[in-house]
Amino acid sequence: MGRRGRRQSCASTGVLTTAREALENRWARRLVYEPRLGSMVTAKGGQREPYHRWMAYCQGFSPDLVRLFLRQADGLQRRRADPPLLDPFSGSGTLVVECARRGVRALGVEAMPSLVFLTSVAGARDVPPLPDLRGVTTWEQAAERLELAVHRAALIYAVGARHTSAGRLNANAPALLDVLDQTVRMMRDDLRKPLPVTNPVRQGDARKLDGIDAGSIGGILTSPPYLSRHDYTAILKPYETVYAYWYESRSAAQRKLDQIAAHPAALTRRTPADTLPEAAEEVCTSLTARDERKLTALVRAYIADLCEVLAQCSRTLRPGAPCWIVIGGTRLKRVYVPADLILAELASSFGLTVVRVRFARRLNDAGRKLGYLRSVAPRESVLELQKKG
Repeated sequence: MGRRGRRQSCASTGVLTTAREALENRWARRLVYEPRLGSMVTAKGGQREPYHRWMAYCQGFSPDLVRLFLRQADGLQRRRADPPLLDPFSGSGTLVVECARRGVRALGVEAMPSLVFLTSVAGARDVPPLPDLRGVTTWEQAAERLELAVHRAALIYAVGARHTSAGRLNANAPALLDVLDQTVRMMRDDLRKPLPVTNPVRQGDARKLDGIDAGSIGGILTSPPYLSRHDYTAILKPYETVYAYWYESRSAAQRKLDQIAAHPAALTRRTPADTLPEAAEEVCTSLTARDERKLTALVRAYIADLCEVLAQCSRTLRPGAPCWIVIGGTRLKRVYVPADLILAELASSFGLTVVRVRFARRLNDAGRKLGYLRSVAPRESVLELQKKG
């Protein structure tokens, strides 16, 4: 069977690959493989560093990446009077906290209220001794006796540390009070050297960035949720549940948070994108052929959300400012989704120039054929963009 015949056969079985092959080939020479970034695009690098070690949250990047950004981003200045840096998916606050440690102004935007609260506590000056917790066996009992924000944050951290990265209670976790005591001692030790500046994090939507003026941001370093990688609401449920005890009328289990559509559980968008880049449209065609209608809707909503994020990044950046986006690809029901390259090709439509795509690591060591490409695997990449002047 000739090449054309094989293409038609692939299309009839719902595994058309032409557009994604072309996309991979277009960017093959522009992908810069940098294995040193492999440890920087995960949060593991910060697990032993002051302030960053408070939270056992793996869905983020390392403070090493922040330091690299500050050193390498073109035209980025680091005086306190300069425009602030921004992370519109602040998460555990890696950017704002690491910049604060270095006296650099930064701003975070985060959808999850518990994470906003926890990052704010990094600006504390000390941790007073805990009140008497004798007889306490549950976090609810401990919560009734805690009044100070730093103590409440320590309890949230302690509860989170007793859960797995999927948000489930670890059966082998130490006793709550032991983890709480260890957390307080760790926080007290780090706060002996208070942050020289306090960088705020506000609750908000990265697709809107309300309250941030056009051209007011000096640089962006961020990492949006990866497509169908994690249900972030489930992962953070322990944090949100404890936080809600004091500050919210309903827990995360009871309320629907409007977040970027990266997982079927977060699929709330009513009007997903009708027109997608060719490679993304091919993904949807393949998923539809497999009768995966919900995943097809997820991909359309995800790309639409990322377009809104790119538009807001471009709007808020000043001309010439850098924008680094950590993004990962995936496979959905064996359908390869090159999210990094799709996003790179979308960037120019929003006034952003692609300086380079820095390939950090494979997310799956087992590469598979993609049409005539022999071994293709989802990547984790750093898109290095710049706002057009």
